[in-house]
Amino acid sequence: MPRQIFGLLLDIDGVLYIGNHRIPGALEALTFLHKNKIPFLLITNTTRRSRVTIWHHLKRMGFPVEQSQIFTASLAAIDWLENHSVRQISVMLSGSVVNEFKNFRISNSNPEYVVIGDLGSDLTFEKLNNAFRLIMKGAKILALQKSRYWQTEEGLFIDAGAIVAALEFATRKRAIVIGKPKKDFFLKAAQRLNISPENLAIVGDDLETDIRGGKEAGLFAIAVKTGKFREDVFKKSKIKPDAILNSIGELPKFLKKIRGDLK
Repeated sequence: MPRQIFGLLLDIDGVLYIGNHRIPGALEALTFLHKNKIPFLLITNTTRRSRVTIWHHLKRMGFPVEQSQIFTASLAAIDWLENHSVRQISVMLSGSVVNEFKNFRISNSNPEYVVIGDLGSDLTFEKLNNAFRLIMKGAKILALQKSRYWQTEEGLFIDAGAIVAALEFATRKRAIVIGKPKKDFFLKAAQRLNISPENLAIVGDDLETDIRGGKEAGLFAIAVKTGKFREDVFKKSKIKPDAILNSIGELPKFLKKIRGDLK
């Protein structure tokens, strides 16, 4: 049997919902956590939407969460920049997440860092080349995340990792990566819950960002077969979760099995 689990980190996209559709059983799973007073934090590598935007989307879908229960790669990046006394940045971002960096001086004139996320259809050659030139002039690369792809209602979409990899290749410089699967991201999340990593479980649909990252941070790793999960990728991968569920809808039953104090 696995170790005692006192809290949970839950991925959002592909675990709770895909687009505007809830994963079956996701609402019931969060209700179960609330009922049993099990602390949880929703964590995400999403870089187009701010925490406020994500929160409103979750509330519209009926999920019982507070804004403070959401931790994003952009928030982790802001903490990192502030801790390193960075003042001037250039951003290669789109959507409401740009608003979260309002306390920095955003400029294309000698920025200290170029902050990169997923631009989606806003990605153009001009933006990519502008970032390339800034980095070649001395700016460093700060990647909110480096995921390969993500799941939408329309299918798989290429993610920020491809943009970061292109700039690393062209500039011969390595990016500082903030979000999942970086160990520090999971440890920051654990600190927010005030629970030791060994007593936390990560629930995710991505073997690389969720499962590998969580295990490297010392968490119990639970994979779900929804979202971007692919059976063929799973069979070939050396990354093995500590447990695997068909969906988050099976989480209450799983937790009841390993703990004797849940209703």
